[in-house]
Amino acid sequence: MKSLILEISFSEAFFKVHYTKGFRLTYPIPLPTTVAGIFGALLGIERWEVKSFFKDFLFGAKLIKYESLCSENVTFLQYKSKGIERGVVQTFVLNNPTYLIALSTEDEKKIVEIKRRLEDGAVFLPYGGQNDFFVENWKIKYVDEVEKNTQISNYAPQDFVESFKSERNTEIFILPVMHTLSQSKNFFFVFNGYLNLKTEVFSTKKDSIALYSPSFFYIWSE
Repeated sequence: MKSLILEISFSEAFFKVHYTKGFRLTYPIPLPTTVAGIFGALLGIERWEVKSFFKDFLFGAKLIKYESLCSENVTFLQYKSKGIERGVVQTFVLNNPTYLIALSTEDEKKIVEIKRRLEDGAVFLPYGGQNDFFVENWKIKYVDEVEKNTQISNYAPQDFVESFKSERNTEIFILPVMHTLSQSKNFFFVFNGYLNLKTEVFSTKKDSIALYSPSFFYIWSE
């Protein structure tokens, strides 16, 4: 099985953490459903067609670098039966993140075709979680092999993780995710390091990016 890997960067990015209320946290790395949406935008696939177009695909992403995680106050308007309620909520945003994003499928002809279409240029520019955080730059990196692996460099459910392998300035984030991969709602996200897993998952060979079907995540399955 083959995978296609792109490098993509944003000036700012915000990928809303599931379950949070009263404040808005961001995932440091976009989940597979978000990665599918990014590829869909680049290819010009309409939102209502993304699910069927990518039904046999796996997706994943890896954080390569970022400058900081900053806090912003955002004003909101909420319409209720008694009128409009105004408020301010704290939002955490990633500054200047760069990712590797990957897609994979057993049909290698589809990988070749998607790569050819992307070489012709993007149809729509994707955004970093919010529609005012547009992509800064993107490019095709390489086509890679996919293998089963127990050491990955991006994310996995907490109860998949056995230990960590630290590199220089390794960061670990533990955040809730709505998914059906396991019993634990928490996911481990790693930057500049590796997660050692109890069970094998599909991953890219060169950069150890774990790949998952979007069908395991609530937005896709609804």
